[in-house]
Amino acid sequence: MADRKTNRSPYVRENVLALRRRRRFVEVYFVVALALIAAMLIVHTLFVIDRLRREFRVTSNAYATVQTLLASDLQDPAMEGVIIMLAQDIGRTMNFPTVATDAEGTPQVWWPGFNERLGPDPDENLELVKGFAADLDRRNEPITITRYAVDAKSGSPADRLFGRFHYGEPRTIRLLYWVPALELVLITAFTVAGVLAYRRLKRTEQQAIWAGMARETAHQLGTPVTSLIGWLEHLRERAGEYETLREPLDEMGEDIKRLEKVAARFQEIGAPVRLSEGDVVPLVERALAYGRRRAPAQARITFESATPSELIVPHSPVLVEWVVENFVKNAVDATKDLPPGRGRIVVEAREDRDFAAVAVTDNGVGIDAAEFGLIFTPGYSTKEKGWGLGLSLVKRIVEEVHHGRLEVRSEAGKGSTFTAYLPRVPKARVEG
Repeated sequence: MADRKTNRSPYVRENVLALRRRRRFVEVYFVVALALIAAMLIVHTLFVIDRLRREFRVTSNAYATVQTLLASDLQDPAMEGVIIMLAQDIGRTMNFPTVATDAEGTPQVWWPGFNERLGPDPDENLELVKGFAADLDRRNEPITITRYAVDAKSGSPADRLFGRFHYGEPRTIRLLYWVPALELVLITAFTVAGVLAYRRLKRTEQQAIWAGMARETAHQLGTPVTSLIGWLEHLRERAGEYETLREPLDEMGEDIKRLEKVAARFQEIGAPVRLSEGDVVPLVERALAYGRRRAPAQARITFESATPSELIVPHSPVLVEWVVENFVKNAVDATKDLPPGRGRIVVEAREDRDFAAVAVTDNGVGIDAAEFGLIFTPGYSTKEKGWGLGLSLVKRIVEEVHHGRLEVRSEAGKGSTFTAYLPRVPKARVEG
């Protein structure tokens, strides 16, 4: 039986880590699957853009070829009308930016869409269209239009530069360039939202389980505690004047009160909590006294406190006392194995802007970096006989019940500081 108790914490810890790894696997699988889908969509979109660019380049080359035929003296005069009709048909299909310039680079024909940007001055308009052509050349290399003719002296065909055809991409392709970025943004947003929703769902489910367990624990403790109170009173009546029994019975009474307090804590954390304004300093002092009683005498741990006269906070007294007790208990466990007289625990309460801060500092063993991200995980404990519930319940009490925050600072071998920040009541409101 002793061995089973000793090995309980590593077993529970391994189960917690296994569940954590499984959850991470599901999240990673979800993210990788969406990343693959995103990559496929982006690759397909880029492929479609590349095919469209090639088709528009083919159309531009065809138009330049027809213009070459029209500019040359080698074509059959009977085919001139057919070539002109062909040029017109191709021109009507080119619903994208184009500029045709002569050999000197002077614009001759351009896309009608440019006319919206032109003014009344023809010379200024030509310069603007030249600028349009230069901008198109930065996207696509212009296509040369050559004029072929029979040399009058030699009688052989000769060619010379007739002009250039500058072309861009239609608005459709320019819009498609944004599609991969838009897909990436949307899929990233969907991935983040999915992961956060999954985590929230698991956290809500976990909280519901813990709340149910807490209520059931309080219920199961209630009946035997009530019975113990009755039996204790019966023993006191029967003990009569036996002085030797008075002290043990008083100790039993204190233990029963402790059980009542534990039951009340589980009952309150498992149900909606109503916060009331009050002073947290007495709670801190009681938790410190609890730590003094709990500390092994042979460890000779030094306890110190630094608290104001009062610190008003909307809070649940039962739960806040539980938080501070848990901090103190962990500090005692961290320092009890130090050489006698070397352990030191400081409990502090103070105002910190809009919060009341309750901190417990010790110079004990500290927390390893590998354990730091797991200490608030339900079921995870570094103690051989620990159940790993204390800090997870503390986190729920501070962050969810009191809408505060937790802060942990620790260094292995040097000690730790656990601080609970609870929203406090402004002084003016208290005095009024």
